[in-house]
Amino acid sequence: MTLINTRTLLLIIPHWRLIAAGVACDQLAVVVDSDRIVDVTPAAVEHGITLGIRRREAQKLCADLQIFVDDEELSVRKFDSVVEALESVTPRIEITTGGWCSFPTRGPSRYFGGDQALAQTVVERTLKVLSAMFETDEVPSYIYPRVGVADSRFVAALAATSETSSRVQVVVSGGNAAFLAPLPVDVLTTKESPLSKAVDLVDVFRRLGIKTLGDISSLPSQELLARFGSPGLLAQQLAQGVDDRASLLRPISNVVSEESEIDPPVDRVETAVFIAKAFADRICQQLAAQGLACVRILVEVETEHGEISSRLWRHERQFTPIDITDRVRWQLEGWWKSETAPTGSLSLVRLVVDETIPDSGYQLGFWGEKTANDERAIRSFTRIQGLLGPDSVTVVQRGGGRRLVNIEQRVPFVATNFDPNRVVDLPELTDAPWPGQLPAPLPITVLPQAEKLEVVDSDGCPIRVSGRGHMESNPAYCQSKFLGRHLIVGWGGPWFLDERWWDSTKKIRQARFQFLLANDTSHLCVIENGQWWLEASYE
Repeated sequence: MTLINTRTLLLIIPHWRLIAAGVACDQLAVVVDSDRIVDVTPAAVEHGITLGIRRREAQKLCADLQIFVDDEELSVRKFDSVVEALESVTPRIEITTGGWCSFPTRGPSRYFGGDQALAQTVVERTLKVLSAMFETDEVPSYIYPRVGVADSRFVAALAATSETSSRVQVVVSGGNAAFLAPLPVDVLTTKESPLSKAVDLVDVFRRLGIKTLGDISSLPSQELLARFGSPGLLAQQLAQGVDDRASLLRPISNVVSEESEIDPPVDRVETAVFIAKAFADRICQQLAAQGLACVRILVEVETEHGEISSRLWRHERQFTPIDITDRVRWQLEGWWKSETAPTGSLSLVRLVVDETIPDSGYQLGFWGEKTANDERAIRSFTRIQGLLGPDSVTVVQRGGGRRLVNIEQRVPFVATNFDPNRVVDLPELTDAPWPGQLPAPLPITVLPQAEKLEVVDSDGCPIRVSGRGHMESNPAYCQSKFLGRHLIVGWGGPWFLDERWWDSTKKIRQARFQFLLANDTSHLCVIENGQWWLEASYE
């Protein structure tokens, strides 16, 4: 099969996540994804905060640090203004994610007088958008756009991200291999590489003395395939400057597309997205029957006034129906909120598969690992956190102590690294020596904040507990806003808790009771400084 590259221009706007979040360069701020720092302002860098560290570590380095959760939908929607500005250069702009886009240079390069002139034009139009966004004539240097032009998308990405003084890097036609030869093998695990997760493979290369891409390129292909399998062969293909998908591209027997007129036209984005979801399901099923997977798709939406929004979307692995639906939503919401928002109602939705690869599947680990349901759940949780904040989704984490607030803690879901198989030990299984700890089983429901409670005897007199645990009479009734008024048919206790007696500001002295009520529910109640509190319920 003949390997054919496509000369590509790739635009990267550094720190786009910060731009999308509306963060200024002088702010002490970071963007977090899966509890890891994925973007950081220059001001925060001065405090020693770097990409990849955990959020807690960053907060230790800078107590005043502002945390923003990565929101891919917002990022892509804001990036739409840049794409609109570049549509006058070429209509075939591929959007990978917010801050990243690319397009073939063959036609535009001839029109603008060469790759260098084309790249400068792209930079100028991008700067114009950024200037309007920041309402300034001088765009901060740390977000100055970078452009790479090369014979393949992978090499163009490396050129755009190369540590050179020039923000425009043009690799001469036919010069991919020469440009890549001196680069270290570590670039194979960068974000833009199809081998970004092959850390073990690159580690083996280093230990074998293979230090540069030129070393990989000079090795016999048969030996690489025999020793490392298809990842080794792909590494050599990339090292030789051949796009990772160039050898896999194949024509589709028939153009795979779905379109539908919306009658009557609608003003709601959700209606068009619902239609696109059905289209995406059918497209993926049709491609699967041919053993193919979609990696680039054209989304077109038209209004009753003839206004059209058309975008090419690329996926680094392969599109699923959910991925396609997300792109449709992002495109519509970006269009609806842009300066060129449509004036008419939506009347047509069209999806066209633009590029496919053989469907090699997605192999799960033998012992399970993440499933499609896990990924959908994580995407939903991430979306909720993006809308409501990192504390809107929490999970239980076991702790040590005598009080329920210490034994069972709620931590943000983002702090678990989105691991669906994370094992949470039940509190009653703890073997830690905590004298005074409540006996098992522990309550099922712990109130976020203890509620005031009234406990009285049969004569209606409040129940008091002495320092030695004596009560003048037995508890008969309890009443609160949460429980209402109920008869106490059984009770246990008191169990005393006396913590931090040496610290006058933090000391705690209370007596705990278990009450069984007439409505067959049981609760954990405490009395502290003469006031009764409802802390938790057993049923």
